[in-house]
Amino acid sequence: MHPNEELARSEMEATQRGDMEGMLAHYSDDVVFHYPGRNVLSGTHRGKDALRRWMDGFGVILGERGALTRTSHDVVAGDDHVVSLIAVDARRTDGRAARWNAAFVMHVSEGKICELWAHIDDPYAVDHLLA
Repeated sequence: MHPNEELARSEMEATQRGDMEGMLAHYSDDVVFHYPGRNVLSGTHRGKDALRRWMDGFGVILGERGALTRTSHDVVAGDDHVVSLIAVDARRTDGRAARWNAAFVMHVSEGKICELWAHIDDPYAVDHLLA
């Protein structure tokens, strides 16, 4: 397994466990995260603190009894980039739900994810969920 594939799979496992610190350990301190759409979480987020706030924001919107599940389909890795294909199921406390597929394109440097682009097949569903 390529080291960058291992990095992406390990990040996904930490995220699925709800291990925020373990997840953040996979990113450079100055990571740049690009999230698409026209919702409160869309935009470019710079640094680990911004990434943490983005994750926390998703949790706040979903609510205490909400749920978010990411399922990995495949990971393709090279020396500088990783593409992780995932399916996401999300449900808010109020019952609003959405399902989408995403490709996360990651730039890796010195064993850390330093830039991340989320590409979503149904950004309108995500916008509606996060409205």
